[in-house]
Amino acid sequence: MIATILAAALAAAAPQTQAPQAQVPQAQVPQDTAHLTLAEALRGALERYPTIAAARASREQAAAAVGEARASLFPRLALDAQLTRYQLPSLVYPLHSLALTPPIAPSALPVFDRTTGQGAASLSWTLWDFGASTGRIRAARAAESAAGAAVDATEAALLARVASAYLRVLTLEGVLHAQDQQLEALAAEADRVHQLLAAGRAARVEVLRIEATVTSARADREGTVADLEVAERDLSQLANVPVERARGARLTPLRLRDSSAVSDRAAFLARAEAANPDLQQARQAAQAGLAQLDAVRATRFPELKLLGNWVDRTSSQAVFKNEWQAGVELSYPLFTGGQRTSQIRRADADYRVRAEQVRQAEFALEQSVDRALGALREAHARVAALATAAEQFDEVVRIRRLSLQTGSGTQTDFLDAETDLLRARASLVEARHAEIAARVELARVAGELTPAWLASAVADQP
Repeated sequence: MIATILAAALAAAAPQTQAPQAQVPQAQVPQDTAHLTLAEALRGALERYPTIAAARASREQAAAAVGEARASLFPRLALDAQLTRYQLPSLVYPLHSLALTPPIAPSALPVFDRTTGQGAASLSWTLWDFGASTGRIRAARAAESAAGAAVDATEAALLARVASAYLRVLTLEGVLHAQDQQLEALAAEADRVHQLLAAGRAARVEVLRIEATVTSARADREGTVADLEVAERDLSQLANVPVERARGARLTPLRLRDSSAVSDRAAFLARAEAANPDLQQARQAAQAGLAQLDAVRATRFPELKLLGNWVDRTSSQAVFKNEWQAGVELSYPLFTGGQRTSQIRRADADYRVRAEQVRQAEFALEQSVDRALGALREAHARVAALATAAEQFDEVVRIRRLSLQTGSGTQTDFLDAETDLLRARASLVEARHAEIAARVELARVAGELTPAWLASAVADQP
């Protein structure tokens, strides 16, 4: 009875390499056999993910702010018109002169009417404001550059996240495959032990030991299946593809084209300081703060404007009279209740905050470079060591199996060797993908992470 139950459990577990996919009714799942490549997943994320759309909209907003600031350099032309009805007759045209000696011509008399109308074309142009306008323009341009760097940083972060999700699915799929191989080996050992038990050549404790090992292995496999399901759905959401296309069995395995480790920290840090988008965003934000401070300081000086008007007036009698006006205006607020001083203090504090944020970004970048380089070196070393270990453990399992079959070995030694082999294989899969992830993170920190970079650095596994 125990042998029958164990054989049924192993038959249900071992053939499946992707349990969640097998549980979905075939009638409800579109049969799409195309593999999901990393490049396709990246395209789907860049096209539809909301963080990218929001960053790009912010960049457009900053670009529009530059145009708004530049408008202050040009004259302003406005058209105004009004029609007024008074309770009592009002003066229609302004008095430019008044004849005081008789006889007074009727045309020289003031015109009064209860209904008056006026249209005007007004032109104003700020000739000089001691750099306030140019300061606002420089601030807007720096903010636009910061917004552009923010787009680059957001895109790089999303690319790294998609690559990480893709690699996690591949890692869990590889671990699941290793667990299935272990279950197959344990199934063969279980059959052998039950045959020996039936022949009276094996002890009952050996049956219990193999059953406990199989149960533990099946429990580990179920945990991996659950983790894989979550990872697949995460990748599906990021890449904007149906979850069936994000299954581990449909992903293309990846490898590094160049697996050599990066060793020159100083050169790499210099490249990162010149191109890292987060640092560039902080620097441009500081430049915007400095320009805004210059613009606010310029309000301590007068403002000179050129003014011009063309005015046309009429009444209910529809008699139109027009005139032009031109002049210059000098404006200088002598007392603002401390408003101007407070604005300057606020702009100065804002600039100092942004300057310190640049320093913080530089510290964070250096730390990120060190962590990424360390992770890459560790993963590179682990791949080399675990590849050798997996080969050695495979040979140990072969020897233990032969020893067990000839009666010179013990079941405990064989099961321990199988466990060690599983761990080595799973760790090797994780280390290989961790090396790719570390290289991707290093490129993100250096400001080099783009779809083109990924295509040149990461290749499909042949």
